[in-house]
Amino acid sequence: MAFKQCRKLVVLVLCFTLCDCDSQSNNGNSGFASVQIRPKPIWNATHTDKLKQDLLLSYDKFARPTQHYNTTTVTIGMTILHVEINEFKSTISVNAWIRLVWTDEKLKWNSSDYGGLTDVNFADHEIWQPDIMLYNSATGSSVNHLGGTHCVVKENGEIIWVPPTLLVALCDFNLRYWPFDTQTCSLKFGSWTYDGSEIDIKNFDPSTDLSMIVQNGEWDIAQPETFRSVTHYTCCDAPYVDVTFKLTLVRRSPAYRAIIVAPAFVVIMLALMGFWLPPQAGEKVLLNGCTAIIISIFMVYFTQKIPTMGSHTPLIVLFYSSSLYIVCFSMLVSIIVIWISRTQHHRPLPWIIKRYLTGLLGKLLGLSHYIAETSLSSQRMTAEEMRDHQVTEFEDHQTNDDHQFMGSSDKIPIQQDWVLLAAAVDRIAFVFYGLLFAILAAVYSL
Repeated sequence: MAFKQCRKLVVLVLCFTLCDCDSQSNNGNSGFASVQIRPKPIWNATHTDKLKQDLLLSYDKFARPTQHYNTTTVTIGMTILHVEINEFKSTISVNAWIRLVWTDEKLKWNSSDYGGLTDVNFADHEIWQPDIMLYNSATGSSVNHLGGTHCVVKENGEIIWVPPTLLVALCDFNLRYWPFDTQTCSLKFGSWTYDGSEIDIKNFDPSTDLSMIVQNGEWDIAQPETFRSVTHYTCCDAPYVDVTFKLTLVRRSPAYRAIIVAPAFVVIMLALMGFWLPPQAGEKVLLNGCTAIIISIFMVYFTQKIPTMGSHTPLIVLFYSSSLYIVCFSMLVSIIVIWISRTQHHRPLPWIIKRYLTGLLGKLLGLSHYIAETSLSSQRMTAEEMRDHQVTEFEDHQTNDDHQFMGSSDKIPIQQDWVLLAAAVDRIAFVFYGLLFAILAAVYSL
């Protein structure tokens, strides 16, 4: 009997022991699971680590960080570093720093809870950013114009982002006054998908900073302008806000004055000096030919330097083109003058023309030297005629050589009159072409 009671006691002790082991095993398993759910904090975590973990917990960087009925205000500015213009592609390239400031209501904290931390840096891919784009971009395939730099977030939710960028924008150039032209180009920024009720864009005052600019060797930037506009597109009823930076560029032209303007003056002088050469001089044609070659070389230079623009042809190109026509016609005049002065004429110059050429008109044209030679030839011819009337009849049987000599001497005054006419044509052409060049210079310099 006593043995049975001892056996029952042993069985009960074993049962209690097994139950206690199972309970401990279950407690151990549950403790392991709890460790997996709640990770232990990093032993060297800083206030910045804790702050970023708390802020980015369940943060959606693709959602605008405010209620849908609220408006996110983005302030934009630009610091220009360098500007370059490509006339052939009608583009302007601007190296700049874009300044963007907005408020993210999801990124606010109390600095006293994080060791007095008032601002923290976030990578550009960690938080929401406004989709501000360059509307008139020349690189349409590139959606992201701004560089991937960090953003500075303050405890009140204000975000400052200053990414460096290379902006390539389309620009309509007017090269009519090249190389003394002034070009105006614009950089138009706006949100690509958010309308004005969701994102409102404003500009800093001043919005454009030129303190860090590296001067371009060819262009000077005048004081830029910035203006904000609201546009209603046909696709959507909501307004879209954009900010435009207007840049006025003035071309530096001292080098062009030496390369283009000085040769233009020389071309005018060469074209006019040919009319002061003697009428019989064949160098007239040579001088005009050299002038035409010089103008043609400059026309080829313009094709390499300036793009072909149908509506804005530079005035300097029109001047050289007109000068080429003038030189060609002056060459024609020179050929006519040489023909008049060198051809043996058998008929005398009409008296009415000779009357004007030997009178006041001839003196005004600077023909005094030719008039004097004509008068001297006429006096010689009169003296010979008087001597012929005084000779006797037996002198009529003089040799044929003497007759030929007298016949050739009779032609000298006639030929000299035609030389006078050729010189008068030269002087009249000089006055006409001088006035024509003056008109061209006045018209193309405006």
